[in-house]
Amino acid sequence: MMKIKSLSASLALGLLLASNVQAGEQSFKVVINAYDTTIPELKVENVTVKNIRAFNVLNEPETLTVHKGTDVKITVENKSPISEGFSIDEYGIKEVIKAGETATITFKADKAGAFTIWCQLHPKNIHLPGSLNVIE
Repeated sequence: MMKIKSLSASLALGLLLASNVQAGEQSFKVVINAYDTTIPELKVENVTVKNIRAFNVLNEPETLTVHKGTDVKITVENKSPISEGFSIDEYGIKEVIKAGETATITFKADKAGAFTIWCQLHPKNIHLPGSLNVIE
């Protein structure tokens, strides 16, 4: 009986400690990649379109998730052939990273919610947005 009580107390203490290990520091590496695609000819419903060029930029990974209260460190590597932006408006982050360069962004995730990560330098339909999810 004593072993069961001791085991139960240890289990309860372990769960309590595990649930409180939410904050701290969390690091991410984000790579900005550019995808340039040219389609020489496309026929859709008897309409021919020639020389279509699609250029999209994507943060990889596109979603970052942390607990509220975490000190966040994001290392951003720009593999795009041009300068790219990295912004999270709600946290006052607005970085410009030149082609081939890397920047480190640090902040405390003190607001819960889902926040858009986007490039403030280019139209939103070219640079596909990402998300920072801060959970309670």
